[in-house]
Amino acid sequence: MKQNDQAGSSRKAPRFLLALPFLIVLAVLATISFCIPLRPTVSSVEKRNLAPFPEFSAEAVASGSYFDDISLWFSDTFPGREGWLSLSSQIASLHGYSEISIQEDASVEEMMFRQPAENVEPAPDAPTEPPEVSSPAETAPTEETAAPTEGAWGGVDAGEDADITVSSSSIIQIGDAAFNGLGFSKQQSGRYSASLTKFSETASQLGVRVVSAPPPLAIGILVEKEYLEKLNCAPQDETIAFLHDAMGENVIPVNTYDALISHNSEYLFFRTDHHWTALGAYYCYRAICESLEMEPAELSSFQEFDQGVFVGSLYGKTSHTKRLRKDDVMAYIPPGDISMMVYNNNSYGYEMPVIADTTNRNENEKYLTFISSDNPLSVITNESIPDAPSCILVKDSFGNCLAPFLTQNYHKVYVLDYRKFTACTLSYFIQNYPVQDVIFAPYLMATQSILGNNLIERLCS
Repeated sequence: MKQNDQAGSSRKAPRFLLALPFLIVLAVLATISFCIPLRPTVSSVEKRNLAPFPEFSAEAVASGSYFDDISLWFSDTFPGREGWLSLSSQIASLHGYSEISIQEDASVEEMMFRQPAENVEPAPDAPTEPPEVSSPAETAPTEETAAPTEGAWGGVDAGEDADITVSSSSIIQIGDAAFNGLGFSKQQSGRYSASLTKFSETASQLGVRVVSAPPPLAIGILVEKEYLEKLNCAPQDETIAFLHDAMGENVIPVNTYDALISHNSEYLFFRTDHHWTALGAYYCYRAICESLEMEPAELSSFQEFDQGVFVGSLYGKTSHTKRLRKDDVMAYIPPGDISMMVYNNNSYGYEMPVIADTTNRNENEKYLTFISSDNPLSVITNESIPDAPSCILVKDSFGNCLAPFLTQNYHKVYVLDYRKFTACTLSYFIQNYPVQDVIFAPYLMATQSILGNNLIERLCS
């Protein structure tokens, strides 16, 4: 009997030893997964900040939110997560092309507005209900806009034979380019129009001009209008016309659609990112100057600065990422004795370049070349034209590559990021700083967004 027990024990021991390496690997991985310094804080693939480890509080523990936030942090920042996302995209690319119904996409909206600022508090008198707009039409105007000259379409082919696919995050891919879709919201359009109309009444009493110049999205410029319906997108020329028709007479409208559509054979938008290029921003700058009866600077007067290969916010979100053609960021250095101070909401300021050298940065960081990324307030001064007027540019990240061009017509350009600037309202700002023009340039998706309009209303209150 004892011999049998000893024989059984000797047979069990090797089996346990066989499982030991697996248990050791499992223990090591578990230890690594809970090691906070090894966890990423930013996703380069998704272009967003990852969930932070929650701060402990008795209230959070009692409500259960503390443990929910730990679960979110654990899954959102798991070591090696970027590699798994890339692998998932590669596997998805094996499924083949298919045309499917496109739903409203909020991915870029979330990225643009998820964290507008630290410790942002709404203005005490910020409206809680959308302002009234007098008799807006039930649908956007149907006025036709001319296609590119000579009858040639310069954008992408979205016809019947086009390779169109939509990822799980509702990013539209047409051939080697990715796009965000955009619908039309009558209510949100009315809120944007009312905000600018209300502010312009105060501004006009101070002799300040108010300009509306919302940049369109790539899909509205590069895809023919006849194909937008099958992509579940609204014509952006009609949306812009609706916004401006609902505004008061004190607001100067800029037709940014017309400014770009005749140039849509040029490199106006990135293929892997939701932003426009500096060239697209330049044509919008020209349209702003023309609306204000100012002489725009020629593009040839700027120094080209090639930042190199760029992959943007839409890269990695499509089902066929490898089919996308990577971008290149071209920046334009404005001439003149120009400097820029960047300020936080606590008034602390420091000098930064208007066009930064990002040639040695990661491929997904090249857009940071423009005015050193997003800051609550940046003040750009051109000492070469001290007698020129000053302006405010109200912008999101689309306005970053627009701001350098304005330095050729304004002595000072106050660049306010409406998502981050909380120091004061615009009305207070124009009463205390001598400016001639306030240029609103939120990209068109913000004008159709609840979050975007909340922030614009707060600034204009």
